[in-house]
Amino acid sequence: MSELVEGSGDQLRRAARVLVPNLPVLLVGSVLVAAGWALLRLLPPELGWAVVLGLGLVVLPAFAALLRGCEVLLADEHFGVLNLFRSLVRGYGPAVKVTALPTLVVVLTLLAADVWRVSHQSWMLASVGVGIAVSLVALYTGVIALPYFLRTGAAPVEGWLVSFYIASRNPVAVLAVLSATALVVWAAAYLSFALVLLLPAPLALVWAAAVTSATGSSQARLSARRQQTR
Repeated sequence: MSELVEGSGDQLRRAARVLVPNLPVLLVGSVLVAAGWALLRLLPPELGWAVVLGLGLVVLPAFAALLRGCEVLLADEHFGVLNLFRSLVRGYGPAVKVTALPTLVVVLTLLAADVWRVSHQSWMLASVGVGIAVSLVALYTGVIALPYFLRTGAAPVEGWLVSFYIASRNPVAVLAVLSATALVVWAAAYLSFALVLLLPAPLALVWAAAVTSATGSSQARLSARRQQTR
């Protein structure tokens, strides 16, 4: 645990160092994410399922390109505006591999909840409960899966299994990302577009730092086990 905390601290310090020198690309990425979020805010509240679809198929893939850029920057490699747009185009498919499952489950859960409110059939509560449980697991694992799929282009089953392995062994890093994301989403629901622009880049840097630390920690554990078995 102490090694994980120390590794996360190193990554966060590195994230702070890359923030200012790379403001142009981080700002452009933030604009793309904030623009998608602003469009979703125009939808009426009763279309909650449409908002979820927009998040999973528009906002998160745009954020994934920014997140991938932050991973590259943390590795002390160049990532410019052109690289951002290339990542957005090439990474849309891999990003949707991750976002499609949680998005579908959340939409089905919302629909099941609506059916229960109308019909008052108690068996629908079981569907709602299962949907919530699966949504939480998918969202938890997705913290690792989103950057992993963009980085490796792995097959769906392999990518989700590897991501679950890393996430299950690094709960502090994953929960930190989820907490930061929840705070950003809550703030973005009330802030103006100009202020929302300030949120995606710091979140992407924190996310990338946490995932890099968690992945490195899991790789070190696997290497130690291999050496012990020899």
